[in-house]
Amino acid sequence: MTASSFSSVSDSAFSIFAAESADLITFLQTDDGKTKIEALNRILQPLNLNEITLYRTLSSEWESWSLSDTKLIGPSSDTSQRINEILTALTKDDFYISPHELWIRIEAQPWTLLHLGHRQKAWQENELMLIRQLQQFTAAHRRCLSSHQNEIQFFHEIMDQIPTHLWISDAQTHEILFMNQAMKDDFQLDAPEGQPCWKVLQRDRQGPCRICPLPDLLTKTEKGLPHKHWDHRNTLNQRIYRNHDSLIHWTDGRLVHFQHAIDVTESHRLRFDANTDELTAIPNRRAGLRRLEELLEQVGQGKLGITAAMLDIDQLKVVNDQFGHQEGDLLICRISKTVSQQLQQEDLFFRLSGDEFIVVFAEKRFQEAEAVLNQAQRQLQIWSKNERKAYRCNFCYGLISLPANTQLSSSTLLSQIDDAMYSQKRLLHIQLKDSEKAQMQLNDYRGEVVFSYDSAYLYDALVESTDDYIFINNMRDDVFRYPQAMVEEFGLPGQIVRNAAAIWGEKVHPDDKAAFLEANQIILDGRATSHNVEYRALNQRGEWVWVRCRGKVVFASNGSPVLFAGFISNLSRKNKTDRITGLFNKMVYSEEAQRLLSHRADTPLTIMQLGLDDFKHINDFYDRSFGDEILRISAQRIMSLLPENAEVYRLDGDEFGILISGAQPQELLGIYTKLQTAFDQQMIYEGRRYYCTLSCGCATYPQDAENFLELVKAAGYALEQAKLNGKNRIEFFTRQILARKIRSLGIIEKMRESIVQNYAGFFLMYQPQVSVTTGQWTGLEALARWNKEPYGLVPPNEFIPLLEESGMISQVGRWIFFQACQKCADWSALAPTLTMSINLSYMQLMEPGFIDYMQQTLAKTQADPRRIIVEMTESVIASRAHSLEHLFQRIHDLGLRIAMDDFGTGYSSLEMLKKMPADIVKIDRAFVHGVNASNFDESFIQFIVAICHKVNIEVCAEGVETEAEFQILYPMNVDMIQGYYFGKPMEEEAIERHLRTMRQKASAQESSVTE
Repeated sequence: MTASSFSSVSDSAFSIFAAESADLITFLQTDDGKTKIEALNRILQPLNLNEITLYRTLSSEWESWSLSDTKLIGPSSDTSQRINEILTALTKDDFYISPHELWIRIEAQPWTLLHLGHRQKAWQENELMLIRQLQQFTAAHRRCLSSHQNEIQFFHEIMDQIPTHLWISDAQTHEILFMNQAMKDDFQLDAPEGQPCWKVLQRDRQGPCRICPLPDLLTKTEKGLPHKHWDHRNTLNQRIYRNHDSLIHWTDGRLVHFQHAIDVTESHRLRFDANTDELTAIPNRRAGLRRLEELLEQVGQGKLGITAAMLDIDQLKVVNDQFGHQEGDLLICRISKTVSQQLQQEDLFFRLSGDEFIVVFAEKRFQEAEAVLNQAQRQLQIWSKNERKAYRCNFCYGLISLPANTQLSSSTLLSQIDDAMYSQKRLLHIQLKDSEKAQMQLNDYRGEVVFSYDSAYLYDALVESTDDYIFINNMRDDVFRYPQAMVEEFGLPGQIVRNAAAIWGEKVHPDDKAAFLEANQIILDGRATSHNVEYRALNQRGEWVWVRCRGKVVFASNGSPVLFAGFISNLSRKNKTDRITGLFNKMVYSEEAQRLLSHRADTPLTIMQLGLDDFKHINDFYDRSFGDEILRISAQRIMSLLPENAEVYRLDGDEFGILISGAQPQELLGIYTKLQTAFDQQMIYEGRRYYCTLSCGCATYPQDAENFLELVKAAGYALEQAKLNGKNRIEFFTRQILARKIRSLGIIEKMRESIVQNYAGFFLMYQPQVSVTTGQWTGLEALARWNKEPYGLVPPNEFIPLLEESGMISQVGRWIFFQACQKCADWSALAPTLTMSINLSYMQLMEPGFIDYMQQTLAKTQADPRRIIVEMTESVIASRAHSLEHLFQRIHDLGLRIAMDDFGTGYSSLEMLKKMPADIVKIDRAFVHGVNASNFDESFIQFIVAICHKVNIEVCAEGVETEAEFQILYPMNVDMIQGYYFGKPMEEEAIERHLRTMRQKASAQESSVTE
């Protein structure tokens, strides 16, 4: 057929393109013979045929469809023999033509033949062309279908390796199109494909689930392909799944529902357990404080006004001691239940500690909240009377109202309502004590009280204490014993004293009495087992003396408290004592160390500098007041484990200093091992769990230093090295540590000098990024380098952390960004599409005005923003995506693209790939190195490439160094490759020479094509 005849056919009504597309798609895709023949009849209607029959093999028989009927043709029939003759002829040619009929092969597997009957005497060329087009479309569809099947099979194999649930269904019919093997196994399904999802994944459903996310997703398609996250308990297996639903286009172009479901049953249970008080089944401290923060944020934004209350159960300790802990638990539950019944759904109620609760009334005034709590009090009195309880069933409370737009932190709020509550609590406590004292006077109590205690418990209490006045309290009969020195100093009635809280309380300064009574009350209530309070007491000479009272409760084997003992220290040197821990501070530490050094020649004096690892996490997770308590507890634990020749002091922050005389290295190691063992476990304080290990740096006089300042510096360097080497370890000072520190300090100073000298010594190198398909450069990554005497060329992994540590990363980062943008603009004439990737740190992003600087730099250098890519590590993007969301949007608004560097190193997830702001993913070299020998790495990269391309994210593989690695990556459709295999980092002169060479080659090729 000539070109002209082809043109005439194409313009003719007999072209296959004139057919309705719906009929053509139906003919190609349907497997139902009747439907296929009806569609075919409409397609071939212009040919005016008098017969259309479709034949398809079924084992040894043939099945035929025509417009009039459908039937099976046995192997021995005349028609079957005729078909076999035609089939033999068709193996040599596409058509079998006679004047009145035409046979054509449609498919080979299974054999499918089309028989057409014609009323005319001969077939026209344009009619044959249309039929040939029909055959070509069918063959192309079969090839495309085969290709799709291969893609789908690969997709299935990848999905079946994922242990979570993945399934896809038709967005209109809910018919399951795919389900991975993990989900089939968990639901015990063999072949769910083809069935509606609600029928196989839920129990007793007659139609789509009420909570199905599809209707909601389908209403949002005008804004792109939406997604939704939600949790749901499945009715078949009662497991809870976190579902990630979205709409995607299936291989045939239709819209389908994709769901990625993760079994979170255990995490839900753990979260419930972690957030629920076991005894009362109301929110615990952690969950309550989190919700309180949310409410306070709404108050600060003007959306809400609240009234908050702290409740404290009266005399719970008395109930526990006299009636047993089971009765005490019953009282806690009764009060919790009674208060809960008075609250509205929007109110917050949680257990803060043993006998303390927090109530937050939403949109209630002070008087309304007070009325609710008083009503609860009355209900408790009725219950107590009906149950004939022989103890007080009541609580004290403090209230504070916060109108909308009030800015207040949760710790400040708790402190304020705690003060309000304890004013009521203290009043009750004083009333009870005064009542006891009056009763004693009525009984004419003047005789000596016999004091007795079990000495076996005494040492357990004293070991937790410091020196000065020792006191012992027999908690069974509330009798105290004080030393004679204290009796004489403060004019007590004697060494043995009953009702000491009232008698000793008379000696306490009025301004400090609240703290004194509160500290006693928490011991009496059983809310704490240790005691640490400072106040002023009046001595015999009429002087107010600062004292610190520290003690410990000791319990009998049955759990009942038997002894409260400790020390009252005279703090005449208060300005040298740490307020939080009760330890001497760093001023005394310095004085004592220098005193010891001045009286020795060669006798060793060791400084062990201790640091609590990740202590900031405790302050962040709970609050600073809780952190202070942990510092105090830690100080006590350290002090209790030290030998007699060691003394501990509080230094700055979370650090402690220990002075040890005459110890050998092995002894020092033994001391640290005891400390490490004591700290290397999860702790509980006031119902809250925390974990805080201990690092240590050691330095010894005279071998490591000649004076105190040098000794402190050496111990600090050793501690720093312990932290760098992984924490929870001890490091002894060495000259190598000193050399590294001196080198670091020297590098910092030289880099600061470089900045002053207009960044002399800093320069950029550029590593090519290469297209996998063309082998041509597509971009460059700008890499910072620093070279300055006497250090020479310092590797980036050494000088960049020092830039961040010293804060100079801000200045140098701006210089790098400017230089890279300038080069991108300079090279635009040689390579108009070449991109420039520039690394940014988290510190740069958080710098005020940095985004504005980026905008100014783009304008000043005239760099095309579309060719600038800013790279940030996966950890920065993933862990801070929410807080940095507005910055990422501003970067995109400038026209820049964002690349996620080091992908796969810790935060990778399907959800993150869908939601993250990155335009490019750079797969970390850890997955690329040796990929030719790792099935896991190969599958991981394949999967990430497929997923990224689905959401229009480009992929760059980093660290490609060998031919073998490249050959594995080549068929994976990675967009770019970066690594030594294609080029090491190069100086700008080498980059420019290469670009000029490439430009000349391109110009030569253009010239040859033109000629």
